[in-house]
Amino acid sequence: MRIGKIAMKLYIIIVLCFFAGIVLSTEKSGYGYGYKREEDPLITSFKTIIFHGKQDNWSMVRSEIENIDDRINDINTIFNVDFKPLFTITLQEQNFRNLCNQMATLVFFAIKEKFYYNQKENLKIFVRAKVRLRLAEEYYTTLLAGNVLAYDERHATSLHKEIIEKFADLRNTIGSTGFLGTGAKEPNTYEFNKIAGEVESLLLKAFPYFDIIQK
Repeated sequence: MRIGKIAMKLYIIIVLCFFAGIVLSTEKSGYGYGYKREEDPLITSFKTIIFHGKQDNWSMVRSEIENIDDRINDINTIFNVDFKPLFTITLQEQNFRNLCNQMATLVFFAIKEKFYYNQKENLKIFVRAKVRLRLAEEYYTTLLAGNVLAYDERHATSLHKEIIEKFADLRNTIGSTGFLGTGAKEPNTYEFNKIAGEVESLLLKAFPYFDIIQK
């Protein structure tokens, strides 16, 4: 009886350690691959840039764009799309419409960037893949979804619903670590790549100017 109690205590300790490890690794990867949700600099800067643009405070717009210079450089390195000359012209002309379009396009490429790194790693590191995918979805729901919903209303389409469903499908492709090695699921890179491409295509329907800047 005593041995049974000891075994049960050991099992409980192992389970607690397992969950603690998952939580810690997720938090660590969260900081290394996109920060906490409320602290993500791209989301914060996007909102601040649009706010100051509306207020015609272009010196603050310039300052905030400089704060995301590393993201702009990363996107240029990966996709060969340089936003710096575009932002320079927009700041000179103080063109708020262009500013909104360029910031939305930057977010589109930030989503592509998360997909790109997951594809590059072949989804082998579950925690990183999960955090990147969560951030890509958050970029969409926080910064782009409002415009997609407006597009749906104008054109009687359902792009937003389709995009949300695609993100749900993407979550099912990245696999799972299981529980103590039981129920672990391998990622499906083929499905991830296919669905990620479908998300991008749906976004291009709502934001056709994304493709113009891409070219």
